[in-house]
Amino acid sequence: MLIDLLLLWLVTRRLRNRTRNVLYVIQLVLCLALAVAEVKYSFRLVKPGLDPTPPTAVILLRLGAIVAVLEAYFLSTLLWMPWLFDRMEKMPAEVLIAVRQLRARKSGFLTAISFLAFLGVGLGSFALCMTIAIMGGFGNDLKTKILGNNAHVVLDRERGGFTNWRPLLARVRAVPEVSTATPLVQGEVMVTSQTNLSGVILRGIDPTATESLINLRRDLIRGRLEYLAEPRHLDRLSPLERRPVSARGEEDLTNAGSNLRRDPLPVVAPGAPSETLPGIIVGRELASNLHLAVGDEVRVVSPFGSLGPLGPIPKTKLFRVAGIFYSGMYEYDTKYAYVTIPVAQRFFNHRDDAITAIEVRLHEVDRSDAVLAAVRPMAQGMNLRVRDWKELNQNLFRALKLEKLMIFLLLTVAIIVASFSIVATLLLLVTEKGREIAVLKAMGASDGFITRVFVAVGGLIGVVGSSLGTSSALIVAVVARRVGIPLDPEVYYIERLPVIIAPWDFSLIFVTAVIICLLAAAFPAWLAGRLRPVEGLRLD
Repeated sequence: MLIDLLLLWLVTRRLRNRTRNVLYVIQLVLCLALAVAEVKYSFRLVKPGLDPTPPTAVILLRLGAIVAVLEAYFLSTLLWMPWLFDRMEKMPAEVLIAVRQLRARKSGFLTAISFLAFLGVGLGSFALCMTIAIMGGFGNDLKTKILGNNAHVVLDRERGGFTNWRPLLARVRAVPEVSTATPLVQGEVMVTSQTNLSGVILRGIDPTATESLINLRRDLIRGRLEYLAEPRHLDRLSPLERRPVSARGEEDLTNAGSNLRRDPLPVVAPGAPSETLPGIIVGRELASNLHLAVGDEVRVVSPFGSLGPLGPIPKTKLFRVAGIFYSGMYEYDTKYAYVTIPVAQRFFNHRDDAITAIEVRLHEVDRSDAVLAAVRPMAQGMNLRVRDWKELNQNLFRALKLEKLMIFLLLTVAIIVASFSIVATLLLLVTEKGREIAVLKAMGASDGFITRVFVAVGGLIGVVGSSLGTSSALIVAVVARRVGIPLDPEVYYIERLPVIIAPWDFSLIFVTAVIICLLAAAFPAWLAGRLRPVEGLRLD
C-alpha cells in the first residue's frame, strides 16, 4: 500500500494540480470498488459445515478489503491535506511560518527524516488505537458472556443454605431495577460416564422461570429445557435429538436448537415406568469430554453423603442428559450442569425447602450499586451477604484494566521513540534554516517568536501524524466491525475478531501523542530562539 502511494506520488508530482487530483480520485474509486468486491466474494466463500474453522481465503480477502479502504483514505488525504494547509496559512504568523517550513523543499536527508517523523507518530498512534480497540472488544465480549450466564446480584451465605426465603424473594422482586429473581441450589460434584469423569458445579434451577432462563434456553443445541421438569419424555427421543456433539462444532447450532424446540413434546406410552431418572443439562465441552448425547445416563457423585462405619460415604445418583448447551465460554461449558431445584435439594440433603442463594438479574447492569443499597437492608436480618457482578468478578476485571493500562504505557513508548525523529528533524532544520532565522531576528522577531515557530512545527508533525494514525485506526475498526474478521472458535472460542470503538480512548491517544511531540520540540525550539543573527549570517 505504501509503495503504491509513493509510486503514484512520484509519477504525478510534476503534473498540474487538476490532472493530479483527477488521477487521485480515479485511484480512490478503484480502491473502494476493490474493497467492496473482496468483501462480497468473501461472503460467498463462507459455507455452513461441520468444520467451524474459517477458510484462509476468507480471512485474506477481508484483510485485503481493509487495506484497500486504507489506501483509499490515504489517497483522500492527498486531496484535502493541501487545502487544509492553505487554510492554516491564514492563521497567526507562527503557524504560517511553521506550515511553510513543512511544505518547503529541504535537503534529501532532512526530507527523509521528516517523513520518518510523520510515519513514526502515525504508526505509533495507529498501533495503540487498534490494540486498545481489540482488547476492549475482547473484554466487552467476556463481560457480555459472564453477565449472560451469571446473576447480576447474588444473595447467599458464606457457608450452607438458608430457609424461609420466599418472603425475601418477593421483596427483592418488588425492587424497580430488578428484572427477575430466582432461588438457586448449587454444589460441587463429580460427573462420571462410561468413558470419563469430570468435576462440575451442579446448579438447581426452576425450569418454569422462563424470564430468568432466556440465555440457557437460547444456548441449548440439543434437547429441551422442558425435559428437566418432565424427564419421562426422554424415553421417546427422535434420532435427530440423540445426535452426539463434538468439540469441532455443529452444522448450525442456532438453527438446530430452534428446530428441535419447535417440535411437539414426544408422546409417552401409557405403560411407561413410574420411576424415571431425573434430567440434567450439561455443557457442550463436558458432553464432548464424557462422550454424552441427549438421553444418555450419567452418574453424579457428591462428597457429602451419609456417615458410615468407616466415615463419610459419597452420595451417588443416576441422571439422564436432558439437554446440551453452548454458552461461548469454555469455563461454563465444562463446569456447569443444571437440574431442577427439588432434585438438587434432595441430592444435597437441603431440608425444609432450603436453598443456597437467590440470583437477581437487572434491567440495567450498571444500576447494580442502587440495587445493592436497596437489597442489603432486606438481607441483613437473615445474615446474608449481597454481592453484585463487579464484586463477584473483581479479580478478572481488575486484571483486564491493568493489562489495558500496561499495553497503553508500553505502546506509548513507541510514540516517544518516534518523537526522537522530531528532535532530529528540528535540530537539522535549525541548522539548515539558520540564515532565515537570522533574517527574521534582524527584522525584529523576538526569541520567543522563533521558539514558538519551531514548537508549532513539532506540534504540526504531532497533530498531522497522530490524526492520520488515529483516523486510520478508526476506519479499520469500523470496517472490521462491519465486515468481521473470522477467527477459529475452537482456538479463541469466538467466531470473529471483537472490536469496540471507545471515543474516550481514541481521544486520549491523540492528545497524548500531540503532547509528546510538543515536548520533543521544546529543546530544538529553545536552541533556535537563542540563535544570534550574527551566527546565522556568518557564513553568508
